[in-house]
Amino acid sequence: MKMLIEMVRRITGMKMVICCNIAEGVHGDGCISKLTDAALAVRNVLVKIGTDISHVAVTTAGTEIPLGVVNDEASAAEDTVNVQLLGAKQGTVLMVASAPITAGDLLQAAGSGKVATLGTGGNGTYYIVGRALNAAAADGDLVEVAHCVPVQRVVSG
Repeated sequence: MKMLIEMVRRITGMKMVICCNIAEGVHGDGCISKLTDAALAVRNVLVKIGTDISHVAVTTAGTEIPLGVVNDEASAAEDTVNVQLLGAKQGTVLMVASAPITAGDLLQAAGSGKVATLGTGGNGTYYIVGRALNAAAADGDLVEVAHCVPVQRVVSG
């Protein structure tokens, strides 16, 4: 790494070279770069840890623990995407609704990386990912979410 930095200094004439996004250390903005396990045709979907810690995969059920929201598209597996970490990224995030959602609803992961109102799948253990700040009228609508670290919630009766 030192040799690379020295080479950049000589080529550019710069006295100091600042390197970032090398996937090490801390991520102060609450976002991290990851590789995808498969192509992502839709932005703003929930992802979980994929085949290994360097990869992410779209969540497929409300019982999975989401890592964050991808606001990029990936044309193929192994593409690099930006992951907005749940509970760590500052501000709100956009997510894709799987069905109508009412503003104020607690949200859980649903199929295809989308979100649904908590308990939509019936009794079971789900992970709350945030609260809807606006309504979504149909599957595929974007909803603004006050996100949180995924919180396990058991729904019964």
